[in-house]
Amino acid sequence: MSSWWEVAYPGGSPVGPSKLARALYFPGNPSGRPASSDGPDVVAIKRALWRGGRWQGPASSFDDTYSRAFACGKSGNVGESGVAGFQRQSKIEPTGQLGDATYQTMRYARIPAGLSNAGEPLFDAIAVDLLEQSHKAPPAPTLPSLGPMFAGGQPLLQHDCTHATSGIPLYPAFDDAFGAGVAILAPEALVITRDSSSNPGDACYADGDSGLRYWFGHLVSSPAAGRSFAKGAKLGVTVATSQGGGPHVHVGVNVERYPGWKAGEQLKHHTNYTHGAPTIGDQLAARASV
Repeated sequence: MSSWWEVAYPGGSPVGPSKLARALYFPGNPSGRPASSDGPDVVAIKRALWRGGRWQGPASSFDDTYSRAFACGKSGNVGESGVAGFQRQSKIEPTGQLGDATYQTMRYARIPAGLSNAGEPLFDAIAVDLLEQSHKAPPAPTLPSLGPMFAGGQPLLQHDCTHATSGIPLYPAFDDAFGAGVAILAPEALVITRDSSSNPGDACYADGDSGLRYWFGHLVSSPAAGRSFAKGAKLGVTVATSQGGGPHVHVGVNVERYPGWKAGEQLKHHTNYTHGAPTIGDQLAARASV
């Protein structure tokens, strides 16, 4: 006889709002979407999967953050498999991202035999109330669509700043495109505002359509001031060097003119070339939702 987690959840009449208030994305998701902000809908999903045997309680301790652990699973144990575990059991691609297909399956799902409250909907009255609250919450902030710094790279919003830009305040930075001669792409439509220099290589400042400003360093040569680039257009190539860990592009990001930020403010960042600071996308989203 199959265990409850080896067969699809039993079904019944749909429970809860007919539509999902928003899709949910965990930090660093493969789609490149910014991580979802905290909200009551996240608590509702955690409560539903706790009742459905895919997440651990007690329910009173659930936070409202859509974390990678909850989305993709904390371990190989069924009770810690989160959204991806529910998706696998429901024959949905286990991405950990929660869209309409997963939500609708949860609406119809019933707690399987062998678990507490067997036969009841995954969404109980408390979860339904939380889902309804999420429809009344302010809409999630809209962030600019920013591309990667090189073909196949990580979108700019997913980067965290690992160090300051030496000699240029308020431009915390990350390094990317490691290798000599790598074509560097404009992450958004932008205009080169002035020339600069870097050691090694050439550098330039640019203003993006979003309001973000950039300093691109360690290029063979930088574009002339006043030149415009479409998103994804080639700005230059990385210079060959043995300094600073080898060839790469240095990307400094300034937020003083970005909506919701003020002169003198800057992104949170590390100062020792280590990762772990909030991503650029998460910081922009958090400020936009205040």
